[in-house]
Amino acid sequence: LFMQPLFTSLPLALIMLLMWQWPAQAAGISALFPAAVYLLLLFTAVLASLMRQWHWLYCLTLLGSHYFVVQQSLQQSLSDPVVASLYLVLPAAFSLLWLLLQWQSKPQLLTVQGMTGLLLLGGALPLVWQLMPPLMALQQTVLPLWLQPVSSQLHINWGTLWWMALLACVWAGVLSFKAAAITRWAQFSVWLAIMLFYAFVQQPFISGWMTLAACLTLLLSLSHQMLQLAYIDELTQLPQRRALLAHLSRLGRRSAVTMLDVDHFKKFNDTYGHDVGDQVLKLLGAVLGSEKGLTAYRYGGEEFTLVFNHNNSDKLAEKLEQVRERVASYPLAIRQQDRPQDSKSGKQQRGSNTGSKTVHITISLGCAIRQPGENTEQLLKRADEALYSAKKAGRNQVALAR
Repeated sequence: LFMQPLFTSLPLALIMLLMWQWPAQAAGISALFPAAVYLLLLFTAVLASLMRQWHWLYCLTLLGSHYFVVQQSLQQSLSDPVVASLYLVLPAAFSLLWLLLQWQSKPQLLTVQGMTGLLLLGGALPLVWQLMPPLMALQQTVLPLWLQPVSSQLHINWGTLWWMALLACVWAGVLSFKAAAITRWAQFSVWLAIMLFYAFVQQPFISGWMTLAACLTLLLSLSHQMLQLAYIDELTQLPQRRALLAHLSRLGRRSAVTMLDVDHFKKFNDTYGHDVGDQVLKLLGAVLGSEKGLTAYRYGGEEFTLVFNHNNSDKLAEKLEQVRERVASYPLAIRQQDRPQDSKSGKQQRGSNTGSKTVHITISLGCAIRQPGENTEQLLKRADEALYSAKKAGRNQVALAR
């Protein structure tokens, strides 16, 4: 539960540690601002484009626009009424736009609507900056207590601090409740970094450092996505063959490999369709991925590989039999092909078994214990031969290679 928020907040934590523990080195890096910040924004945008993660460009546009407005307007004293008013309004405007980006669907970027949205997004905060003098009356409409600074070290006022804290708690609570993906946590961490700029606005170069932390967080999220694309099978959410080969290359002498596949999968696909076939593979991925004491991989098609870090034949046979029984006893409901398209009729039939069918799938497994001096190809070949033996013996069983 805590790994994802900790992972995405790592750049922010490291930057704050650098500023606190090594101020001389931090000052040397900050001498490269703002050029270094703009270059990192551009680099992140290029990487997102190469990965076709177009939605990140909306976020980067807003982030770059915010940094530009801060550089042009908040580098003066907060005693200036216009600057003080902008300091009050800008974090709320950024938060509102950032939340809209995260929770609203965005048009495809390379369309008229997408490019228009990108231009509007980039111009929103500069527009707030230009309209600041007419909005200065806002300071007189808010309770004076809420406009008082928290302390001489924290120039942020109590009102802003309270709504930031409330939004942070609600946002983090929703992400935790929904077990959100790393991408969502990265978006939260970016917002948090920008809000910390307003909390510690008196610190030199803080806007550059917090924007830098935000960019690095997005880069970290993009890197994770690249890793997912390269090593994780999208359908089953199991590591795929490339990850398997990397694991086998560092496999110890006391180890074993099991090859398994779904019995009569082609016939099953032809009978019920490829959508149901995908459902079977998802089910198998969920079952194998939740098993303890082994690492499961999707080898390709309906074939999977299990890797064990021990060579105890009795424990291997017991574990594989447990996996086989668990898959065979799992009921798979086949949804009717002529189910109603409208939601009203669907609700009336939901819960009934009209036109539905429950089937069970079975798997065959072949296991090979690693022998002295045996390489990866030989080990996989023996496991594959054991799988063939299990199928030849009638399927839905476990066979151990000799």
